[in-house]
Amino acid sequence: MDTTPNQMKQDRAYGYFHHNSGEVGKAFHEMYEKTVSNSALDKKTHELVYIAYLAATKEYSGLELHVKGLKKIGASRTEIESVMLCGLAPLGISLSYAYQVAMTAYDSE
Repeated sequence: MDTTPNQMKQDRAYGYFHHNSGEVGKAFHEMYEKTVSNSALDKKTHELVYIAYLAATKEYSGLELHVKGLKKIGASRTEIESVMLCGLAPLGISLSYAYQVAMTAYDSE
């Protein structure tokens, strides 16, 4: 996967943070898990919304990871593409890289 100048290896950075920052990393990860388990949305819908936020905030490595996870739980390529294109009006052409990351991630496995 290509990286942008402002992007560190988030997947590794998050894992490092989660496992090495003691109670803070543990609490942050538990908060994330609780947002998923307490959501009124089913898992797939929750993750579709989540990738929209990842695309909007340019968290590309997280986007790639979550798109691959969505594919494993049954999301279609069309659903992923629809989420990516939903943000086109408010985000404009800056969404193009997120679109590329998401579609490439989906097609890679």
